[in-house]
Amino acid sequence: MMNFYCEPALALYANSLDAYVPELWANESLAILLENMVASNLVHRDFEDEVAAFGDVVNTRRPGEFSAKRKTANDDITLQDATATNVQVPLDQHFHTSFIIRDEEWSKSFKDLVVEYVQPAMQSIARAVDQVVLGQVHKFLANKAGKLDGITSTDAVDYILDLREDLNRNKAYVDGRRLIVTPTTETVFLKDERLLSAEKVGDDGTALREASLGRKLGFDIFMCQNMNYISTLNADIASGTVTNANAAGATGSKAVTLTGYNAVVGEFATVVGDQQPQIISARTLSMADTTAITFVDAYKYATLAGAVLTVYKSCLVNGTKAAGYAKDISVDGHTANKGPQVGQLIAFGTGASRHTYTVIQTTINSSTDTSVWLDRPLAAAITDGDSVFPGPAGSFNFAFHRNALALVTRPLVTPPQEFGARSGVVSDDGMAIRATMQYNSTKQGLVVTLDLLCGVKELDTDLGAVLLG
Repeated sequence: MMNFYCEPALALYANSLDAYVPELWANESLAILLENMVASNLVHRDFEDEVAAFGDVVNTRRPGEFSAKRKTANDDITLQDATATNVQVPLDQHFHTSFIIRDEEWSKSFKDLVVEYVQPAMQSIARAVDQVVLGQVHKFLANKAGKLDGITSTDAVDYILDLREDLNRNKAYVDGRRLIVTPTTETVFLKDERLLSAEKVGDDGTALREASLGRKLGFDIFMCQNMNYISTLNADIASGTVTNANAAGATGSKAVTLTGYNAVVGEFATVVGDQQPQIISARTLSMADTTAITFVDAYKYATLAGAVLTVYKSCLVNGTKAAGYAKDISVDGHTANKGPQVGQLIAFGTGASRHTYTVIQTTINSSTDTSVWLDRPLAAAITDGDSVFPGPAGSFNFAFHRNALALVTRPLVTPPQEFGARSGVVSDDGMAIRATMQYNSTKQGLVVTLDLLCGVKELDTDLGAVLLG
């Protein structure tokens, strides 16, 4: 059922400004939003009609598990408590897109305005919400399969099966599993005839004709352009080699040749053959070179002697920001034109105080200074001059059951008309959009703002996993 929340509207006549009724804009905006979201339509959605404000905390629940009991013919049944863990989700994601309709444009019909303004405005919000939802992929890295920049058409099925095994071992629900992949990973999948051949998948050739993956190996597979990915070409890196061969499970210090660069504890790194998102926990320096490196995690896969080592160079925080800060953060000191990229992991701190995020938007301030927006507000304060650790290149494809993540939305308050604004809120299918309009005499036009309030929170990390590609 669609719900409306608005201040009393002005009477409408045949020649009235129907196109400027906020409820119409909100209604059309919501339809466009729902149509353009991918990941946000696949995760758990929590919605109530209670009006909320930025910073409010919503309590949602993660159901507990039951266990089957055995009884004989004369036994009573064993009652179990129905339990659920409370999960607090702050409504700390307030997305908006604002634009102005100048006086000379007022004669356009609502249909024209939808195409010209509403559609691109809502596509930008849909993209931001999807980026935030998919940006939580780093919270599920404890469960991962595949290799960064290492999936090919010959081993794609093997890695999907490894991913499936991870979820099975975690007792994740078999029904309703989704896998969202980057365009790069989708292309690899589409080159694997085992995923397309009519004889092998039993779909009468539909996958091959439409280049559509659909449901394969227990996953409903979707391609989303907002899934985390960057190319090595865009990354700020230092390259070297690891001297000796290492077996799967190898730990400890490893001799390396990394000439002309002093690795920093906390930096991300990858080694060809292993190709996992490793984090440097210790290093040995000799003048301007790095001669040994220790990683936080053991190798997942064996590597050969002389395997290529790629270290992702750290940069610096430019300006102190408090915990909870939700806007742009300036980072500087990176190689010219090699700043953090949209879709890239980024971390602050080391050890237990480390917090990892996904970059969802950037602004280039200069060739060596980039402002980044993160997938959520800062979990901890950062200080001017602190190290910033951009993540490794490749695809971070996300496999999950809908109960792995919650997207929580609430309607926003509508301002009173006596303050000169007209506003309406429309909700449907677990989402709510507000449209607000006010004439600006200085700019000689109608200022329109479309916005929504939401929060995103992981519910159960056992219900998600990452396919590196």
